[in-house]
Amino acid sequence: MRDSYGKKEGTIVTYTASTVAALFAGASVAGFFGALLGIGGGLFIVPLLVLVLHLPMKTAVAASLIAVIATSNAGGSKYVDQRITNLRLAMFLEIFTTVGAIAGSILALYLQDWIMLLIFAALLINMAWNSFATRKLDDRRIAAGTFATAEQDSICRKLRLRGQYYDQSAGRTVDYVVTGARTGAIVSLLAGIASGLLGIGGGVLKVSAMNRHMNIPMKVAAATSKLMIGITAAVGSLVFFIAGVIQFGLIGPIAIGTTCGATAGTMVMNRVSSALLKKTLTVLMIYMAYSMVVKALQIRFGIVLPHLG
Repeated sequence: MRDSYGKKEGTIVTYTASTVAALFAGASVAGFFGALLGIGGGLFIVPLLVLVLHLPMKTAVAASLIAVIATSNAGGSKYVDQRITNLRLAMFLEIFTTVGAIAGSILALYLQDWIMLLIFAALLINMAWNSFATRKLDDRRIAAGTFATAEQDSICRKLRLRGQYYDQSAGRTVDYVVTGARTGAIVSLLAGIASGLLGIGGGVLKVSAMNRHMNIPMKVAAATSKLMIGITAAVGSLVFFIAGVIQFGLIGPIAIGTTCGATAGTMVMNRVSSALLKKTLTVLMIYMAYSMVVKALQIRFGIVLPHLG
């Protein structure tokens, strides 16, 4: 297989100044939306590298994991300073995510690209539905005060998983208690597998699970996920490094771009309503899912479907 630069799959990619500019611009956008949504940016970087620059899936996943580390460092610390991140919750869930990341990275080395593309698309469609279905959930819970009155399970009580943050868009302090520790642990394990397998940091699963099943406000879920995904991606990237899959020439512009985008995103996130964040995520997910399916069918069966742009 040859990529768009005329190099065989697995060799070092050569690229021009325009390619570097495209990587930086795309990564900046990915970092911005990643910070807004707490999903690391890998969800956008992998499609950029695969669909626009036509790189092999494994190369894109490995590069994306490095970029996720950068955007986590840029965005995660900002949210800690803003007192939105729940550190206790992050430490608890990271145990399960790390184990999953190792398993996912090893699995990725053995799967064919078209299978990974279809898995990626299925994940995107699932998350698009979850985001759309829960788009008004936070506004209702904040108005009713139910974030603070939910019944905790025994694990959450013992770990004292609760907190508060000031929501600038709502103009009020929101108190909340955490529930569903077992559900959160299972989803975090799956998120780790998805991180290592698809290079997405796992935040796309964790944010939805924390918000929908653990009674955590969307913005707290995004901020907490942002802190966690850097650790998850670092563990997964070690497997790709040992396997010799990482192409370091891609890392510079992607890491710098995601860092710049993530820094800008953290300044905006708490000023935007949760409903708008989820609507934005839904549209982006549907677009990228379709594009990934088109790419997978072309690789495996030679079927060419219309592109959306």
